[in-house]
Amino acid sequence: MEKTAENYMYDDQADERDAAWAESELLKGSRSDAVLSCPQCLVQICFVCQRHARFADQFRALATKHCEIREEELFVYGPSGLLEPKTEATPKHAEVFRLVECSKCQARVGVADADGVYHLFNVVAGM
Repeated sequence: MEKTAENYMYDDQADERDAAWAESELLKGSRSDAVLSCPQCLVQICFVCQRHARFADQFRALATKHCEIREEELFVYGPSGLLEPKTEATPKHAEVFRLVECSKCQARVGVADADGVYHLFNVVAGM
């Protein structure tokens, strides 16, 4: 398409170039169940993730963007099956998780386990 005064901002190839860039830089050839965003500021925090088998609103990922792990805030799964802060009474063998926050707005978006896997559950999922 020839550029004219009426369509000088139109680029009919922009979507294809943007999709190719996202595929090569963000997805890196991987398949993803969703693109995850922070629920508070909506910044995208994960591009390659796997949806939890039982809980449709939970995801796991090996990498995130715009997230920080809070090493000082530790959690364990309590008797109720919910995440609870780690205390002196926590059994020594309990798996410990570290809090994961959005680096832009500090919203709590999930936890990270000892193997470096992110468990994201306070997120907005899209494609």
